[in-house]
Amino acid sequence: MPESKRGSVFIGTLLILLGAMLSLFTFIPGLSIGRAWPLIFFILAAGFILPPFIWPQSRQGLSGLLIPGIILAVLGFIFLYCSLTDDWAFWAFAWILIPSSVGLGLVLAASVGGWSRVVFWVGIWMLAISLAIFGLFASLFGSPLIQVAGAALVILAGAGLVLKSFR
Repeated sequence: MPESKRGSVFIGTLLILLGAMLSLFTFIPGLSIGRAWPLIFFILAAGFILPPFIWPQSRQGLSGLLIPGIILAVLGFIFLYCSLTDDWAFWAFAWILIPSSVGLGLVLAASVGGWSRVVFWVGIWMLAISLAIFGLFASLFGSPLIQVAGAALVILAGAGLVLKSFR
């Protein structure tokens, strides 16, 4: 397929997927958009994550799109969890995962786009610090399962720092 046609095919495919998903909520009895609306975030995330792989000759420039794509995907996971479990109090501290998604996006963008190692390590530190803070709040204020996961994140952050000091 010619390079000039890939953009139209890509956007058209995303719109078809979005329309098909919305149609399913209209035509299938018992299926409600009230619980599954966060899936829209995943389709939007795909719109940002896929271009560096669709146009490999422009990968270095397009890899910056991975950052908002990862943010949208993380928001999709957060809202999907809240929607399916009705644990909307989780959002009170789950927003702390947004800086970690920026960090993960930086790590992926630097890796995929061949960016500077400095960008990679800034992303690692953003990811690690944000996950540790999220773990602390999750272990204090989350539901029992979230508290266990939060405590595990705090332990992993401590272990990572101890291991780093020995290297």
